[in-house]
Amino acid sequence: MPPTEVTLKDIARAVGKSVATVSKALRGHEDISPETRAFIAQTAAEMGYTPNITARRLQKKRTDAIGLILPVQSARQADPFFTELLTGIANEVARHNFDLLVSARTPGEDEQAAYRRLAAERRVDGLIVAQPRRNDWRIEFLTANNIPFVVVAHQPVPPHPAVWVNTEAGILQAVIHLVEENRRQIALIAPPADLLFHQTIIRAFGNAIAAQPELSGGIISDLTDMSQKEGYRAAQHLLAETPPDAILACHDLVAMGAMKAAQDQGFEIGDDIAIVGFGDILLAEYSQPPLTTIHRPTDVLGRSACRLLLANINAIEATPSPTQIDPWLVVRQSSNLEFWV
Repeated sequence: MPPTEVTLKDIARAVGKSVATVSKALRGHEDISPETRAFIAQTAAEMGYTPNITARRLQKKRTDAIGLILPVQSARQADPFFTELLTGIANEVARHNFDLLVSARTPGEDEQAAYRRLAAERRVDGLIVAQPRRNDWRIEFLTANNIPFVVVAHQPVPPHPAVWVNTEAGILQAVIHLVEENRRQIALIAPPADLLFHQTIIRAFGNAIAAQPELSGGIISDLTDMSQKEGYRAAQHLLAETPPDAILACHDLVAMGAMKAAQDQGFEIGDDIAIVGFGDILLAEYSQPPLTTIHRPTDVLGRSACRLLLANINAIEATPSPTQIDPWLVVRQSSNLEFWV
C-alpha cells in the first residue's frame, strides 16, 4: 500500500502551529523566527514532506524554467560554443533552483515549430537566444508574444536585453599581436553573412587594419557555416592567389581547417604563415600546432545571460550583471612557431 502523502495540515498538527505559519516557515518568510523555521523544517523532513512543486508554480504563475533552443545542423556539425554556453547557463540555473529546457533544432521550419510550441504551451518563463541573425525572426516572435528573452551576441542588439562579447577589443588585440610578429598581409575569414557576427567582425577587422598604416587586409566572407571544412575551403581560396602571411578566422574550427589547408600546400604554420582563431575552444590548445586564439569566456556569457533573464522575469532581484564581456588573446605556436609556454 503506497505511503500517505504528508500535507501542511499534518505538519501543523505535529508542531502545534497554524497551516499558514507552517507554509510561511517552509518558504523562509522572515516574519517567522529562525528558531521556528528550523523546527518546522526539521519536523517536515522527519515526516517525509515534499512540497507540491506544480501547485507552487501555479500559485506563482511561473514555470520556474527557462528555455534554450540550439540551432544545430547535425550532431557532427555541433558547435563547441553551444556546449560551453550551455554549461554556464545550466550551472547558473541550478543555483537559482530553476529548470532548463534544452532543445536542438535545425534552423528553419523545425526550429520555428519548437518556438511556437513553447509559446503556445507556456512551458518556460523566458528564453535565451544565441548567435543572433540578421532580421532574426526569433527575436521578432518572442517580442510579439511578450515572452521574456536575453540575446547572447558579439555586439549589442538594442533595444533588446543582451550579453555580448567585445569583439572590437578582441580583434584589435589579435591584429596588434600579428603586427608585432612582423605580419603585414592579414586576411580575415568572416562568418556566414546571415549572422550579426558577420557585420561585427568585418567592422572590427576594418578598424584594426586602418589603425595600422603598414598593413593590408583582405576578407573572405562566403562561409556557409563555421566548420573546419569551410575553413579549409576558404583558406584554399586565399592561398591560391597571393598568399597572406597571416589569417584571422572567425571561429577556432574555421582556423583549424585553414591550418590543414595551409599545411597541405606546404606552408609551415607559425613560420611561413600565422593563423589566429576566435573562441578558444578546448581543441584549440591541442591542435597541431596549438592555436593562437581570442579567448571568449563563453561560460561567463551563459551565466550572465541567465542572471539577466531571471531578473527580467522577476525570479531574482535585479543585481548588477555584466552585459559586455571582454575577451583576451591567448598566444600559442600557430602565430609564432618559436613560442612555448
